[in-house]
Amino acid sequence: MPRLQRVRKSFVRQLLDPVPGLEFHGGHHHRYRLNGEWLPYNVSTVLSWDMSPAQRAAIERTKEGPDGWEIRGRTLHRVLERHLLNEPDIVDDRWTPWIEPLLDQPLFKGVEVLAVEYPICDKIKRVGGSLDFLLRPTDPDDNRVILGDLKTVSSKKGVSSRKPATAQLAAYQSMLASLHPRLMITDLVTVVCGPERTRIINSDAETAWQQWEEAWGRFHATQPDF
Repeated sequence: MPRLQRVRKSFVRQLLDPVPGLEFHGGHHHRYRLNGEWLPYNVSTVLSWDMSPAQRAAIERTKEGPDGWEIRGRTLHRVLERHLLNEPDIVDDRWTPWIEPLLDQPLFKGVEVLAVEYPICDKIKRVGGSLDFLLRPTDPDDNRVILGDLKTVSSKKGVSSRKPATAQLAAYQSMLASLHPRLMITDLVTVVCGPERTRIINSDAETAWQQWEEAWGRFHATQPDF
């Protein structure tokens, strides 16, 4: 029987109001509905549509089971969310090697949470998505606004090899710019969490936007006209 641990809490709060009329429906497809109408796309679909059959097979092969990426990702996303929202959580002790270096990151200390696991959308492109976290330091001399995405891997080696979520972050940034035009994002970060090690990767905003627009252009060109 695995031991359970109580994850320590932080002291921050969520500030952004939900996007009016936007609903997120979980499950296998992660669908979004805006003002009662289903959005046809989500960010993950746009970025993965041209994935090779071998890549898709590898993803499906490693998804299920007690060591699969699905339970690992779901668990660690929840741990970070609860930590940032100052809510207690109980998790299987087997995830301690991932949790401790994740929550010890200076990135998550001395900040207020503008949003966490926050559904957003692009009303023009009809794309939905959910950003993992949006943070602002409590230090009045630190003017950063940090948009981040959490990725989990199964090994320390994977922490080094995992690529940043550059285009994905740009998609969220572009949606935030439309929905909250007075909010200025300064930093795009990917948090790669593995056993005994967490790595923070910063992405250049201009490069990120270019990657997202190119990915959207390739994807949209394949879609039928209605």
